[in-house]
Amino acid sequence: MGFEKTYLWEDPIHSGLIFGSVGLSLISICYFSLISVVAYVSLTALLAVLSLKIYTYVMVTFLKKEVANPLSKCADIPLTIPEDKVNQLANTATTKLNAALLELRRLFLVENMLDSVKFGLSLWVLTYIGSWFNAMTLIITSWLGLFTIPKIYVNNKTQIDPILNKVKDQLNEISGKVTAMIPQAKAAEAKKEE
Repeated sequence: MGFEKTYLWEDPIHSGLIFGSVGLSLISICYFSLISVVAYVSLTALLAVLSLKIYTYVMVTFLKKEVANPLSKCADIPLTIPEDKVNQLANTATTKLNAALLELRRLFLVENMLDSVKFGLSLWVLTYIGSWFNAMTLIITSWLGLFTIPKIYVNNKTQIDPILNKVKDQLNEISGKVTAMIPQAKAAEAKKEE
């Protein structure tokens, strides 16, 4: 089972377990402290395992029925993280963080007027989004989108692609008009033509 099958709902049992458990945890964090949510989730898991152990013990000891251990699949899951994976993830994260910091410095120091204006407009839009939603609402909405948008796109690709192409063309057209209005962009365009 790959991650692709999970978020496309092709494996409904695994998708439902992942989607439901994380979704319930995110909603719980909205109403209770993170420590309480982690403690209750851990306690629930512990009680579930204890119940399965008692059930298996009763079936084997008193009823003399051979029962397969329902936890054997969980016991076989490797929990160690290879050092090379950690180093690779750390190197990738460091590279992306450094690139993001350099880009933020470039945007805040207005090294490119058009990019800084776009960045400013994005921040302005974020102020409105922040006034409408809190961070947990956005995280929960993103979690829902992760499980629904890919499937909707796959099922309606022929209708969605032309619309996305039109939107992209219009954004490119608007960007070109704005670029033509900025003096710094005109000078850069003139240099390209020479």
